[in-house]
Amino acid sequence: MYLNKSSKFFYFQTRIGWLETGGKKAKHSLFTPSPEQEIWDTTLNTLSELQGESGIEIYGLVLDGDGLHILFSTPYFNENILILDWEMRLKQHLSISFTRPILCEPVENYEQIRQLLIEIYREQLTVDNNEVRWKRPFNSMKLICDGHRKAGLFKDPLRIIFQPALVFQIGKRAEMSSFYG
Repeated sequence: MYLNKSSKFFYFQTRIGWLETGGKKAKHSLFTPSPEQEIWDTTLNTLSELQGESGIEIYGLVLDGDGLHILFSTPYFNENILILDWEMRLKQHLSISFTRPILCEPVENYEQIRQLLIEIYREQLTVDNNEVRWKRPFNSMKLICDGHRKAGLFKDPLRIIFQPALVFQIGKRAEMSSFYG
């Protein structure tokens, strides 16, 4: 099913809404911790299934207050099919809907990957008294730093997550941007 081998990088962002009970109208509000944890766990499980079936490589994953960011590559010309497949798998387990762009956004090179990773992780952590503190727990950087069993899902070709100084620098940038912005 997954043909035409050629590695490409993509960024995908979607808003996720809970479906009202008995209705089809999505509610796009900030998640409470319990549904957010359920979305995170289900996302990790479904991406793990897709990885085994399709060869997708995931470089960054962040679930923030109302959506999900995925930075990935696929060895085939099937990025949008993979995202639709992932969405269908999530909907089998959760009463959610998606507001998303039509296509995945192509990423041209490693510098763009690096900048996107820094951007999506920046809001997830801060540095306080020279210690990294996680504002939000639902991101691949935290899984890898904590040695979580699902950390193996993620690739780090730019060695961002395995460089404590760079993680610290991202946290410092977040601190500065919230101070000035």
